Amino acid sequence: MPRPSLPIGTISLDPEAGPPLYRQLYETLREAILDGRLGAGARLPSSRALAADLAIGRNTVLAAYEQLAAEGYLEGRIGSGTRIASLLPERLLEAASPPRSADAGEDATPISLSRRGQTLSLIHRPVSRYERGQGRAFQHGLPSIEHFPFALWGRLLARRARDRNGSIFGYETVEGFLPLREAIAAHAGAARGAICTPDHVIVTTGAQAALDLVARMALDPGDRVWIEEPGYIGARGAFLGAGADLIPVPVDHEGLDVEAGLALEPNPRLIYVTPSHQFPLGVTLTLQRRLALLDAAKRAGAWIVEDDYDSEYRYTGRPIACLQGLDRAHRTLYMGTFAKTLFPALKLGYLIVPDRLVDPFRAAIRSSGHIPPAAIQAALADFMNGGHFGTHVRRMLGIYAERRACLAARLEGELSGFLTTAPSEGGMQVAAWLTGAGKDTAASAAAAHADVITTPLSAYYIGAKKRQGLHLGFAAIPEPMIKKAAQRLENALSLHEKEARDQAPHTAESSHAQN
Repeated sequence: MPRPSLPIGTISLDPEAGPPLYRQLYETLREAILDGRLGAGARLPSSRALAADLAIGRNTVLAAYEQLAAEGYLEGRIGSGTRIASLLPERLLEAASPPRSADAGEDATPISLSRRGQTLSLIHRPVSRYERGQGRAFQHGLPSIEHFPFALWGRLLARRARDRNGSIFGYETVEGFLPLREAIAAHAGAARGAICTPDHVIVTTGAQAALDLVARMALDPGDRVWIEEPGYIGARGAFLGAGADLIPVPVDHEGLDVEAGLALEPNPRLIYVTPSHQFPLGVTLTLQRRLALLDAAKRAGAWIVEDDYDSEYRYTGRPIACLQGLDRAHRTLYMGTFAKTLFPALKLGYLIVPDRLVDPFRAAIRSSGHIPPAAIQAALADFMNGGHFGTHVRRMLGIYAERRACLAARLEGELSGFLTTAPSEGGMQVAAWLTGAGKDTAASAAAAHADVITTPLSAYYIGAKKRQGLHLGFAAIPEPMIKKAAQRLENALSLHEKEARDQAPHTAESSHAQN
């Protein structure tokens, strides 16, 4: 009997690739079935014969065959007369055809989104190009990945994944793995002055998930929300998606201007603030303003969302105690994240909520699905309880201080003719105002042409852009790279200013002619 016909020469398996070999074989055979190279009823080689042809283990072939059979692509007994299914579902055959565009024909169905979906789809953040987790000058928001102890982290994670007797393989971690909540409560209390127990901690899949959960639980369409101006775009997106009416409250050198907020809206439903290190300007909310904010929230019956995204990194004096620790009315929801202290892909954040919100938030997070994998939570608990978290943060504080000083020297040196730094005592990025003519969007574009990534500060405003500037990250950038990038940025800004000056007379003449 002749051997079954199969395009063996088209099967290319790479042991060094990411997917396991059985998955590579499964995908190759599935593609051959869907595009017709393996027709309905065609017989496949035995698992033993195909394994010999491809120089792989028989179990690898068996695993691929069994997966195809489970999905309905094969019929018959695996290893004994295995054939392509004689009647493939119509939907499988259609999968091989490219999708039609929305306007491809008269039967095309227009996209229909909810109001929330339409709002969320229109919110765009400034694009940052992250490559393999490594920073490029001067991206913001990215910690120094290369200094994270990945070998230690891998051992902790592997140990938890192998622990069959642990409590991480069921549904017991809805509000968060208890040892992790205990570690977070201890850290927030000791380092940030938060007043909480582990029961107040809700672990989330990052800060954005925490914002989304707060928006779902605290806001109805039309509710009015104070938000910092300029402020964090992620918070803007979460609250707009909930149908809230945003009230941009100006930020000055003392932080959120509470009096201005009261003049704009005396009875907000929710107040979002980054008091320890305002995003993006970097100022710290003064004690007088903190007390005024707490009083305003109490009188209005408003909730305060305190986003404490990178307060561990402070270079002058001791860290400022969090707003939540001052709140005797218990109206503050405190947010934290491990994206800045460890690495963004960890996707772990947390909320510390008042007593009366614990049970509702626990119930809601189960429905929202914002529950991080338990094994990762358990490994992080071991990382924190073993003292590694504190050690890592202290080490990075020293490294970031040196990189910050290097960037400050460049801003006071070759870049001083183009940028002036906004005062800031902490964080992983700085805000710098443009001193010359032109828009910051054009300046950012000019920098991008010189392979320098910056974010225009105007992107963080909802209303009128009062000042033009750039957001410059330094945490993930080694000092030699900072120095070279500063030179390229100087050249780019010099060219930008020249172009802005050249265009100014034409703009004035055009305006005069229209008048």
